[in-house]
Amino acid sequence: MAVLSNLKLLLAGLLLLQPVHLMARDASLFPEPDELKPDVMFWSRVYTEVTTDEGLIHDNQFLNILYERVSFSPGTSYSKRQKQVKAKKKYYQKILLDMAKSGGASSRSRAHQRVKNLWPNDTGASEFKAASKRVRFQLGQADRFKEGLVRSGRWQPYIRKQFDALNIPLELASLPHVESSFRSDAKSHAGAAGLWQFTRSTGRRYMRIDHVIDERLDPFIASRAAGQLLKNNHEITETWPLALTAYNHGAAGMRRAVNQMGGTAIEKIVREYKGRTFGFASRNFYNAFLAALDIDNHPEKYFGNIERDEPIELKKVSLPSYYTAQGLINAFGAKNNLIKSLNPALQATVWNNSKLVPKGYPFRVPAIENTTSAKQIIAGISNDEISSKQKPDVSHRIRKGDTLYSIAKRFKVSVSQLVAINGLRSRHKIRIGQVLKLPYAAKQSQGVAKSVTTGTVIYRVEKGDLLSVIARRAGVSEQSILTLNKLKNKNHLLVGQQLRLRKDLVVPSIVATEKVFELEKVQTPAAVKVAKTEEKPP
Repeated sequence: MAVLSNLKLLLAGLLLLQPVHLMARDASLFPEPDELKPDVMFWSRVYTEVTTDEGLIHDNQFLNILYERVSFSPGTSYSKRQKQVKAKKKYYQKILLDMAKSGGASSRSRAHQRVKNLWPNDTGASEFKAASKRVRFQLGQADRFKEGLVRSGRWQPYIRKQFDALNIPLELASLPHVESSFRSDAKSHAGAAGLWQFTRSTGRRYMRIDHVIDERLDPFIASRAAGQLLKNNHEITETWPLALTAYNHGAAGMRRAVNQMGGTAIEKIVREYKGRTFGFASRNFYNAFLAALDIDNHPEKYFGNIERDEPIELKKVSLPSYYTAQGLINAFGAKNNLIKSLNPALQATVWNNSKLVPKGYPFRVPAIENTTSAKQIIAGISNDEISSKQKPDVSHRIRKGDTLYSIAKRFKVSVSQLVAINGLRSRHKIRIGQVLKLPYAAKQSQGVAKSVTTGTVIYRVEKGDLLSVIARRAGVSEQSILTLNKLKNKNHLLVGQQLRLRKDLVVPSIVATEKVFELEKVQTPAAVKVAKTEEKPP
């Protein structure tokens, strides 16, 4: 009995030593039907053989029909690449139309014969004609996928922990390979963002997304949200292949597919469902996931030895008040880029001081090496960098001739800020009379504090006033006003408040709120280096 017990303990220990990414709950949860194997193989090739300097011209329905592997010269611009791809597609479309006219009975050239040989012998004219409309180009992803394997070490341990708590398959932690190559700053032309490529509409079901915080860009928060979304999809669709496809196509869309096809077989839906918005990306989402999962589990088969990034120890501070970003950066003595990479959810409005880091925000900082605690550091931040309230937004009513670009230029903000703050779907569509919210800093370019003149003793604060503007118009320094009025925070002015500008009258002072905070130590991945945003695979 003792020997048996020791054997059980040994086996249990060996299981614990197995790489987490190879441990599956049930392989049958993610079946690979024979009908889909050619499609999975196509994506495996895209992810491991063809780089982003190459691509495949192929049939968009039968992915085993590959017409040509296209290569781009180093440094070729995007427009020239598009021109080259367009010419190649047109070339094969003409060949297919030629074959349709001849019924595939004869071949005009070696190229025609080569294309014909890609198809079954009994392929008729109608199929060749249909195929001429299905010629597609797929950019390779092998170099990006390899980089994603390295980056995955930063996030996957945390993702698996969250998914295990949600009781959903750990294999789903490989999905970011398909969505973003594990880049937390990835953004698409369709407006999806982050590691899990949430759109604004879907993301807002689980996260805060506005012009101050966009939690889609925080890998930790977004990973929990992704797990919740996948679990919800599974509850609706009842199978993991459909739940994954719903991640791209929507649960309601997959429900319609099941009703129309009379069952949940993923191979039947992928091959036969003709939903209006069920396009190439939706049809291939599950196939791409299966390819990514296999590569993630066996990277050595495709890329040799891969050393994944290791998580590092960070600290998370729940802020007791509103803080300027620069005040926090200075307090912790870290470089701007490092702090930004650890807090990717904070938007540009925070980093340019238009907004404050919100109260209660879990601010992440590097592990502290000296004896000073994060509590002491937070408590030591100057009152000038603290506020009990968030900076307010200001607004602009659109007039005839206005464009987002002209408004942004006038108020010294970016077009992307205006789009984010107002939740606009397009930067090209605004209407006369529409009211746009602007970042608080935009008020600096407007005529505020006009009633202040040199020699004024008392000034009553009006909406939108900034201390810097009041001081400049009054011909005094900001510090002088702060000292005379015993102000702790130059950004905390109240409408109607009387400010003493010169030594002639005493006005009540503002008392800073007491600082309290909560400190939580967490295991988080290494800081993400800010990289140029690129479009995800088609």
